[in-house]
Order: sequence, then C-alpha cells, then structure tokens
Amino acid sequence: MGDGKAQVALEFMICVFVLITVMIFFTIYSGSKSTEGQVMYSKLQADRICWQISSLINTAMYSEGYYSEFSLPLKIDGYDYKVSITNGTVAVDYRGASCIYEIAMTNISLRSQQAPFSLCGGDYYVSNTNNALFIYNRSPVGC
Repeated sequence: MGDGKAQVALEFMICVFVLITVMIFFTIYSGSKSTEGQVMYSKLQADRICWQISSLINTAMYSEGYYSEFSLPLKIDGYDYKVSITNGTVAVDYRGASCIYEIAMTNISLRSQQAPFSLCGGDYYVSNTNNALFIYNRSPVGC
C-alpha cells in the first residue's frame, strides 16, 4: 500500500512541474507581445503627430486668417524624435522609422526661418497671414 501512494505523489509532482513550466513560457511569450504592442503604439503616436501637423498646415493654407494652437510631446515613450517640415512634406523620424505626409504649402516658415526647419516638443501655433503660413513656438523649449 505504501508504494501506491508514493507513485501518485511523484506523478502529481511531475504534473505540477509541467504546469508551472507551461505557465512560465506563457508569461514570457505574453510579455514579449506586450513589448511589441508598446513599440507599435509608439510608432502610431509618431504617425499621429505627423498627420496632425500636416493636417493643420493644409487647413491653414486654404483659410486666410486661420489660427490654431497645438502641442507636441517632448519625447515619445521616453525617446527623442524629430519633426522636419519642408515646403512639400512633413516627416517624423522616430527610432529608425519615419512617416511622411505631403502638404500643399509652398510658403511656410518657423518665425522668420523659411522651410526646411525642424520642430521639437512644446507648444506652437500656426497662422495664415497674407497667404503666408507661419509657425511660432510658444514654449521656452528649444530644439
């Protein structure tokens, strides 16, 4: 009788060990998927910034006297990024990936600097004055 009980205990221990091993592998797998999801979310946030700026510029171009304020985060998920604006595109470079949106503006400047120029995190406003588009930095943050 004593031998049968010991056999059941050994089988139970093996079963518990297998279940714990499966749970550990599942936890590692789901953790990697969570990290992958966070990276994708960050890239989508960079794409959203690119779309937001290009949309504001395109709207301002067709609206004489247009004025709008917008904010850019200082960092995306703790990493630096770069917003580049030319007379034909808005591009956001973030951790080796970039998105580019076309804009229809040909006369755009950051304060008095004509395009191309770069933006960084902070508060800005865009205005259309005499069919010339100006972007002004309202925050003390400099690129």
